[in-house]
Amino acid sequence: MRTRFARAIATCALLGATVVGVSGPAAQAAVLPSGFAEQIVFNGLNQPTNIEFVADGRIFVAEKGGAIKVFDNLADTTPTVFANLAANVHNQWDRGLLGLTLAPNFPTDPWVYVLYTYDAPPGQNAPYWNDNCNTAPGGANGGNCVVQGRLSRLQANGNAMTGSEQVLIQNWCQQFPSHSIGDLGFGADGKLYVSSGDGASFSAVDYGQFGSPVNPCGDPANQGGALRSQDMRSAADPTQLDGTVLRLEPSTGLAAAGNPNIGSPDLFTRRIVAQGLRNPFRFTMKPGTNEVWLGDVGWNVWEEIDRVVNPTAGVTNFGWPCYEGNSPMASYDNANLPLCESLYTGAGQTAPYFAYNHANDIVPAEGCGTGGDAVGGTAFYPTSGPYPAAYRGALFFADYSRGCIWAMKPAIAGGLPSTSNIELFVKQAAGPVDLEMGPGGELYYADLGGTVRRIRYSPGNQAPVAVINPSQTSGAAPLTVNFNGTGSTDADPADAGRLTYQWDFTNNGSWDSTSATTSFTYSTMGVYTAKLRVTDTLGAFGESTVQIQPGNTAPTAFIDTPAVGLTWKVGDSIAFTGHANDPQQGALPASAISWELRMQHCATVGNCHTHVLQNWSGVAGGSFVGPDHEYPSYLELAMTATDAQSLTNTVVRRLDPQTVHLTFESSPSGLQLSVGSFTGTTPFTREVIPGSTNSVSAPTPQAGQQFSAWSNGGGQTHVITAPTSAASYTATYLPIPEDACPSSAAYQCTTAVAPFAGAANDLGLGGDDNKTQVTLPFAMPFYGNGYSTAWVDTNGVLSFIDPGSSQAVNESLPAVGQPNAAIYPFWDDLVADGQSSIRTETIGAAPYRKYVVEWRNLHPYEGSERVTFSVVLNEDGVITMHYSGIDPALGRDKGDSATVGIENAAGNAALVYSHNQPALVAGKAITYTPPLAPPTNIVTGAVSQTGVGAAPGVTVTLNPVGLHAITDSNGVYTFARVPAGAYTVTAAGACINNASAPVTMDSGTKTVNLTAQSRLDSFGYQCSVTTGTFVGAANQIGLGGDDNTTQVTLPFTFSLYGTGYTSAWIDTNGLVSFVNPGESKAVNESIPGAVLPNAAMYGFWDDFVVDGQSSMRTETVGVAPNRKYVIEWRNVLFYTTNDRVTFSIALGEDGSSTMYYSGIDSTSLRDQGESGTIGIENANGTVALQFSHHQPVLGDGYVIQIWKP
Repeated sequence: MRTRFARAIATCALLGATVVGVSGPAAQAAVLPSGFAEQIVFNGLNQPTNIEFVADGRIFVAEKGGAIKVFDNLADTTPTVFANLAANVHNQWDRGLLGLTLAPNFPTDPWVYVLYTYDAPPGQNAPYWNDNCNTAPGGANGGNCVVQGRLSRLQANGNAMTGSEQVLIQNWCQQFPSHSIGDLGFGADGKLYVSSGDGASFSAVDYGQFGSPVNPCGDPANQGGALRSQDMRSAADPTQLDGTVLRLEPSTGLAAAGNPNIGSPDLFTRRIVAQGLRNPFRFTMKPGTNEVWLGDVGWNVWEEIDRVVNPTAGVTNFGWPCYEGNSPMASYDNANLPLCESLYTGAGQTAPYFAYNHANDIVPAEGCGTGGDAVGGTAFYPTSGPYPAAYRGALFFADYSRGCIWAMKPAIAGGLPSTSNIELFVKQAAGPVDLEMGPGGELYYADLGGTVRRIRYSPGNQAPVAVINPSQTSGAAPLTVNFNGTGSTDADPADAGRLTYQWDFTNNGSWDSTSATTSFTYSTMGVYTAKLRVTDTLGAFGESTVQIQPGNTAPTAFIDTPAVGLTWKVGDSIAFTGHANDPQQGALPASAISWELRMQHCATVGNCHTHVLQNWSGVAGGSFVGPDHEYPSYLELAMTATDAQSLTNTVVRRLDPQTVHLTFESSPSGLQLSVGSFTGTTPFTREVIPGSTNSVSAPTPQAGQQFSAWSNGGGQTHVITAPTSAASYTATYLPIPEDACPSSAAYQCTTAVAPFAGAANDLGLGGDDNKTQVTLPFAMPFYGNGYSTAWVDTNGVLSFIDPGSSQAVNESLPAVGQPNAAIYPFWDDLVADGQSSIRTETIGAAPYRKYVVEWRNLHPYEGSERVTFSVVLNEDGVITMHYSGIDPALGRDKGDSATVGIENAAGNAALVYSHNQPALVAGKAITYTPPLAPPTNIVTGAVSQTGVGAAPGVTVTLNPVGLHAITDSNGVYTFARVPAGAYTVTAAGACINNASAPVTMDSGTKTVNLTAQSRLDSFGYQCSVTTGTFVGAANQIGLGGDDNTTQVTLPFTFSLYGTGYTSAWIDTNGLVSFVNPGESKAVNESIPGAVLPNAAMYGFWDDFVVDGQSSMRTETVGVAPNRKYVIEWRNVLFYTTNDRVTFSIALGEDGSSTMYYSGIDSTSLRDQGESGTIGIENANGTVALQFSHHQPVLGDGYVIQIWKP
């Protein structure tokens, strides 16, 4: 009796409340623990991606296509459109409006924050692709449909957006159509947290080698693609934001105070608190803390839940793509990429808090399916609420592909979620992509299929779930419909077979039948709602409704093309057409037809999940490109016809790809090879789609073998475009000789017995961890560059660029950290004491001179062994290392803690003879020989700008060797010692469009002159660069200090972007704006940008201080109508450095402007603009002519002219 009584008490609380705001169940009912039930709260949405709750009861829902809708409460069935960003949002594949959050005290703080894929490549404006990448080579997944990510905030006025979108950040270059932008959330500190994906290929190892042109995101070699997630570790280029978590000031989007790298000159580096992420599509903040808990979607093996414990303590690196799960990611490891190799030998990654394998259940025998996985929403249950106490503090997480939600519960009250205490919470969930805790402490989730659902807990008696199965829902009147309610269920065993049924066929409030199965004839046409109420033995009930339309018959859709059975290859253009007929309306117009292209992505044949690739509305046909995707997968083309009464008919045509078998072998057999995400033991076969890109790698060394060649002539790691017929690929290995000396296209390595080469002149360098600079007697060619100076380090290193400090701790090569552009004859922790010396000597006459550097009789730190070695630099680029006094019995003498090799300037290419291996022998020389060419093999020429003349400061590239030269003041460039072959010469500069021309070198001198067209912004402004006399100003103004502005009256009306201005605000930070910026702006951004300042000239926008050695000056020169107003920043100091520069802006009465630069130190990247912005921008921040942003492109005496023809 006590059990029955408790159940009755619970029922009283349920009666009348079981159906509020809730419609019928999913077609496949969710399975939950006892006492829990799933309810649909909102339906009819278009791919909802994010839900946010307001304290006043409202609910904001983001849709993937760009609409944001507001429901007034949980019973509201007609939402208001708050904002529609569709024109800016790129909605294709996994791109779209994905992130949404509200200010913590919304609506008092009335800001709504959005994160979406911006429909334009860098430098372009949306809409550019118009959600259709078919115009890009290879379609959406060909690596050429490049877009960006955008973070913005929108101001709310009630249920509507007011004002314009405020863009906070636009970055996140994304080359491929998945791993796009991520999620948003606020921490307890009030800071805004942002996550993002890597934007890289999901089919192949991607390090920036894809696209036409290759690497359209502009990353350095071997640092693009998925490696953008490690971009903070590549100091040679500006940091990008892909694959990171940011911590921001919500009002500006700038780095939040306290961030780990808040002092960095790189503004993006300042923002990052976590990196090394693949697709952190969703995260949640642990309540009351600043802990970030991320769901990071993996490749083909592991899904991760990652935890950022303290975002201000240091940047957390989760390791992607070098790691996946807890281990190195084999395919990227096997590619021997420098950024990964240095991570393996360095600090490694922060392991995931929890990782699960695609092949395994999370909970044994759970029945969620395995193989295709995509960890999605995450949410913490609060410390109080209606759910049982065991859920307090639990982390709920979902997997979209498996269709399940789990609860990771604390093992002890108040503890962290325990990876050994995971419970399957919802089985057969409907496409969960976002989890949120909602009103009353209940879990809600967004279903990408169009609903928002709630998980309700009702202890004791459970209300039934009503299910209606009608025989038909439309047709000619009179229409007889057979209704079946036997699919209704009740979780309480006591109610099994004891449910009662009530039917209201016309929704007039009266019950028409009490049978489980019944029928009704609708005699007149109209739209009726039939309702079923199912009641249990204690009076709890559930209801469901269905719409019936007598007198109207649904249309019939017909797909005319493509034909049934059509198969496709990657890159095929597939046309589709269709028509529809309706019994009442006849042939339906194209406006009644819509299409959806879906990819069924399968872990194994039959185990698939859905990606919506593209939608078309109001068209009877179109076309798409066969996508590049791994197999097994296939396409579904769905056509929907809708009549005037909103009845629909959908037909689906399955389009299977053609496939081909690629066999991979090794010689000898039994070695490991990687193809895409798969690593296996040879021989093995992979079934792929013809035309697909497949990255292949031959790991080396392995099993005493080193890689020699692929049968197709590709490099150790390269990409195979799958042919249309079966093919075999063999990686040949050779035994590793006892004395291995690797070679590459850049250098050939050889060893030989040779007498020691010493040097005569004591350099005066000694002690522990010291270095000195030397002047070389000739320009030393090294990895395509010429160097006239070098730094000699006591620790056995000769570097051609300043390493900053002596480097005592050796590393594996290549490594992006200093030293770079270096020769390492014996990089170890060495001391030059009183018995030692470091010597140099020049031998021979030009052009056969040699420069010798000798380290004589040095000893290891805290060691007694002594070694002598030298490096001989030859004028033709040959490098030889010599060794003397190597004791064969001492591993330290032989190099067991040393690095021996050479490395390029970017730290992404090297040849390593040995690393911490006892491989050195006295009397044996190691020689590195570049491809030599006669000194007379010269490519030279001049670059000119149309209508301007000579183009100085332009970067000229000679490909495919990748040599670079900068044009001189006359626009002239020169490449010497060019090997015979065919090349392309390309000129690129801030004021010009790229210009290229071919050249074939056989011998002698080849002249290639290039004429480049001017680059114009969308308003018509263009620029040019020359060198000339600096123009300053005479009259000092009362402006100084740090971050200050002053308003000045102009002597004439200055026109900028079609608007005339009579006053301006001069900022100590290198800019002048023609509308009040409100305050000085020390942190520069890329332009254009909606955030102030706008209507501005940026002569050198950086963080400057005008101290006692500096001054700000103005002067009017000339007479009307040719006056100029000159503003000069004289000898201003870079904040936190000792560097100083002088520059000016001359505003012309004719609307032109000229920027002058003086005192630019050729050895200082900061002086040259590495952290500055230069250009002009219109008043609303939508159009700009950006000369540079964080690029060291300035030179002393440079003159930049900007005008509109």
